Amino acid sequence: MSDAALPDEAARPDLATEDDVERLVRDFYRHAAVDEVLGPVFEAADVDWAAHIPRVTAFWKWQLLGGRRYEGRPLRSHERVNQLVPFTEAHYERWLELFTTTLHDRWSGPVADLAERRAHRMARSMRRVLAGDDDLDPTWPEEGVVPEPAPGVERGATGGVVMRVALGRTADSSDRRVENDR
Repeated sequence: MSDAALPDEAARPDLATEDDVERLVRDFYRHAAVDEVLGPVFEAADVDWAAHIPRVTAFWKWQLLGGRRYEGRPLRSHERVNQLVPFTEAHYERWLELFTTTLHDRWSGPVADLAERRAHRMARSMRRVLAGDDDLDPTWPEEGVVPEPAPGVERGATGGVVMRVALGRTADSSDRRVENDR
């Protein structure tokens, strides 16, 4: 993740395909697993990388490209490791820093921006849930909001993703603006 190797932001493509999302996840975990702040968390959790990477990739594909691809409770799934190594503000900050740096090393555009907003939202929600508080801004179906299709993302005629101003639907069918991702 050297600045010298970064292409100009205008030259970076948007995060648009399943392969892009998989590369984002793999690149992120390649750095996070050996990071001095996050690495000990993964070590304590004894992560099965062969199972973890596809599961997290499915989550991010669902969040960014739509289509139900992930089954589980993304926030609650971190409770066990939080008991082993209690998450601190430094963990959340470093996770966000590595995620956004990894993201913007290769991609720039509306879907990359959506990924960054979703990462920040996930960190906020995880802080609340793991602290034992209710998540005031739920994102996942079991927590009250159905994100399919992914807010602000739809397929274009050529199969790529295009941004649109859209309303997400909550479980009670009331409207919720995409801006809530911020």
